[in-house]
Amino acid sequence: MKRFALLTVFVLFLTVTVRPTQAWNYAGHRIIAAIAWDQLTPERRMELVQLLKQHPRFEQDFQSRMPQIIKDATPEIQARWLFMRAATWPDIARSFKDADREKYHHGTWHYINQPIYLDEASKNALSKQLSANVATSIKAGDDVLGFNIIQALEYCVAQLKDPRVSQADKAVYFCWVMHLVGDSHQPLHSSALFSRRMFPEGDRGGNDIRIAKSNLHSQWDGLLGNSFKDSEIVGQAVGIERDPANKRLGESAARDLNYVTWINESHELAREKGYSEEILEAARVSEAEGGKFQKLSSLPQSYYRQAGSIAVKRAAQAGWRLAAVLESMR
Repeated sequence: MKRFALLTVFVLFLTVTVRPTQAWNYAGHRIIAAIAWDQLTPERRMELVQLLKQHPRFEQDFQSRMPQIIKDATPEIQARWLFMRAATWPDIARSFKDADREKYHHGTWHYINQPIYLDEASKNALSKQLSANVATSIKAGDDVLGFNIIQALEYCVAQLKDPRVSQADKAVYFCWVMHLVGDSHQPLHSSALFSRRMFPEGDRGGNDIRIAKSNLHSQWDGLLGNSFKDSEIVGQAVGIERDPANKRLGESAARDLNYVTWINESHELAREKGYSEEILEAARVSEAEGGKFQKLSSLPQSYYRQAGSIAVKRAAQAGWRLAAVLESMR
């Protein structure tokens, strides 16, 4: 088992130089969903898949996109595929056109920019006039369209519990809960680097930290791999679940369903591990020399090994917590 865990981290390291993506990428969100699927009771699985079939775009975004190999498989495998795809749907909505994009795409829901200050001068200059929405709950008068990830989770779960909400709308909110539980465990979705000259409004969760042909945020998004093959995605999820340390971590995490706690965990990881000294030093030099971040050619292999290990642990926590949230809404 230890050998498998080390191999998993090695594979994650090899896949880190991936194309830019949004949030955990396609594979990452589906891995987390597959872990959650395995923790749910069979009855709850079927209830959620039946809800998903009420989605207003079910035919075009789900049924018609099902691969033939899945269509030829058992009903349970088809149901799992639909469940896993639900976790990716809010990213799919980014590509919608016109009215559907306006209705279903909510860019600010994916993250919160809790500040990490480059230096004390930046903290003193910016902390009292921070432009980022760092609210940890919904207050009267808040604009739904401007919610951060904590507020969006609170809102979507409330909509799913509300008997007045239609099944079609609940199916949409279900997809968002699937997605946002995953996003909340990606450290770069919790934080942004702020500095007086270079990043007075934050670095957009590492999107403005350019590394080789990518950026810091995209590299973290790809840490769980790049596969589009369901067998590989499910296999990786099972590997994570069966590691005793990950299982203990996931079960322990599922006892804490406070969204603020999840974000604080991610923020601490971003501050301590995501923004490494190499990155901060490059930012300090760039701040002093002209206020524009100078691209890094690379980061040490040790950085990616550590990041890959963190990603596996966060996937375990997210998967078990997602299952617990979905069970609690019955």
